[in-house]
Amino acid sequence: MRYSRIQWGWLGLLLAGLLTGCGASGSRGAKDGTELPLETPPGLKAAKLLYQRADGIYLQTLGQGASRRLAANGGWPRWAPDGKAFVFLRGNHIVLFDLATKSERVITEVAQARTVAFHPDGRHIFVASGKSVRSIALADGRSKEVLSGSAIYELDVAASGDFLVATVKSLGYRVRRYALPSGASTELGRGCSASVSPDGRLATINVDGHHELRLVDTQTGGGGRRLMAPEGFQIDNQKWSNHPDWITGIIEGEAQNIVVQRVSDGQVWRVTDEGDGDRPDLWVE
Repeated sequence: MRYSRIQWGWLGLLLAGLLTGCGASGSRGAKDGTELPLETPPGLKAAKLLYQRADGIYLQTLGQGASRRLAANGGWPRWAPDGKAFVFLRGNHIVLFDLATKSERVITEVAQARTVAFHPDGRHIFVASGKSVRSIALADGRSKEVLSGSAIYELDVAASGDFLVATVKSLGYRVRRYALPSGASTELGRGCSASVSPDGRLATINVDGHHELRLVDTQTGGGGRRLMAPEGFQIDNQKWSNHPDWITGIIEGEAQNIVVQRVSDGQVWRVTDEGDGDRPDLWVE
């Protein structure tokens, strides 16, 4: 079959969309995040927000003043299940930070470390590196491979511990469910920002364009309830908190600030104003 020049143009655009997927922020022309008012959402006073900036990991207790830097030169902060510690990446080093002592400890080093998440037992963490995911014991740094074959860019482990959800790259970005320990995978949908609800029933998928977040069934990918970004804005890097009604993310644009979104009605609040926040994780008492 021969294609006209116009048809080839459309095919090129389609292929470009498949290859870029969620990697293309599409933030050009979006509103500046500072146009949203800076405020503490109702019910979240004293909730603890972790996020990365260019110079390290920051903690903000919502409604209680400015954020403070806890660790230098790190990324991907993720809360422990009890909210008393967090883990993050510093290059290929996996670091645990204890809030009570304000001290950090290098657990181990993993080549090509890409993203990290706590296991719900609080004694292990999962790290995506290269084309595998490893489980690492906090006590002694011993590790074992739990998944292999795919480069994973985001991951979150269900509270049950029997599956994880992950963002993978395959002709664009896709969210998949991986059963543990078998590794059997189920495609949940095209998009990114993979995270799982506290009850394990729903997964997040940030749809291309970053104007909407789908909440889909973690068994089938069905359902498809949508949370919309405020009109004219784009939200990325969403992460479900330990509370079923709150999801964090970032507003895309020149000022990249952290927002929280209420699941029950989709309302969005901006909670930081430094302009360079990323990879947030919220812990609610």
